Amino acid sequence: MDMDKLLIKMHTYTKIEAYLMTHRDIRHNPELINKFNQQLNESETKQMLVPIINKTDESLPSQFPASFFFRDDDQLKVKMTQHTRYSTPILHKHDFYELFYVYEGEFTQYINQNNITMRTGDICLIQPGVYHSLDVNNYSIVLNVLIDKETFEKIFFNDLVGDTAFSAFFRTDFFSEKLKTFIIFKTHGARIIQDLILQMYLEILNKSDYYAQVVHSYLLLLFTHLLRDYAKTAIIPKPHKKQDLIDYQIINTIQRNYQSVTLQSLAGQFHYSTQYLSQRIKHLTGYSFSKFLLRQRIQIATELLKTTVQKVNTISTMVGYNNVENFIRTFKRQTGMTPSQYRRTHNTYA
Repeated sequence: MDMDKLLIKMHTYTKIEAYLMTHRDIRHNPELINKFNQQLNESETKQMLVPIINKTDESLPSQFPASFFFRDDDQLKVKMTQHTRYSTPILHKHDFYELFYVYEGEFTQYINQNNITMRTGDICLIQPGVYHSLDVNNYSIVLNVLIDKETFEKIFFNDLVGDTAFSAFFRTDFFSEKLKTFIIFKTHGARIIQDLILQMYLEILNKSDYYAQVVHSYLLLLFTHLLRDYAKTAIIPKPHKKQDLIDYQIINTIQRNYQSVTLQSLAGQFHYSTQYLSQRIKHLTGYSFSKFLLRQRIQIATELLKTTVQKVNTISTMVGYNNVENFIRTFKRQTGMTPSQYRRTHNTYA
């Protein structure tokens, strides 16, 4: 498929879309929806996500597992589809990242108990665990990009190195299971963003030689442009509840002060006992304070080893280890390699 054929494909209504457009009574009518689903073939059933939205209690939101979309043998766990126009919005969450891009038109998304209008050029990146729905009840062309956690971590944390507030935002959210949020970029239909997304879509559809590496590169370029050109105007929701705000500040403080932060200093800053704060961090991240801090330090160390020529003893100090031997032992225990071995394997500049 080439670009011209892709654009025709995107603008052409599928059989399902044509039917839904002329049968508006189906929307929000469970009986008619079930009757419609029973008439779909196997491919259409999967396209409409019937296997994972069928449940006994219709009042509960749906949960989309990564295993439904990604296979173990996928070269790169990135999927891209066009959202079905005129379909019934499904309130759901998933255990992977989702990026959707409004190529043309506008629609309403429900997220974090708010209705948000998305227009041409808008990009929304949603982290795992966020309940949301897309109501594309018109002609709009919306492209969905699904990215599993490991792939997102590799692209964002390993390749996009930086100590900006925006990077800290993603680091906080990636490691904090209870702080669920999203970010919206207003690109206003910028051609460079549009071209990157369409070229990536073509690669995923065609699966030519080395397509996984090419898609990885396009995602890296996409995030780079979003960071460079749209981070300052990005919409990042703030926590509404006081406890949510405090929780966010606790995790963010650890992320920003990973070289020297201690449980005692953190407890003093937030006026908590060390015991309560330790329990709170475990609740938010799934890790004890020491393990959470260790993950952050090792993550930063791997980034520096991959992308700089700094000496190991310098990196040791930079990530909070005054004793380089202790750093080397800890790094090997966590990664299975010494820092020098890791650098030789991953750093193309070493």
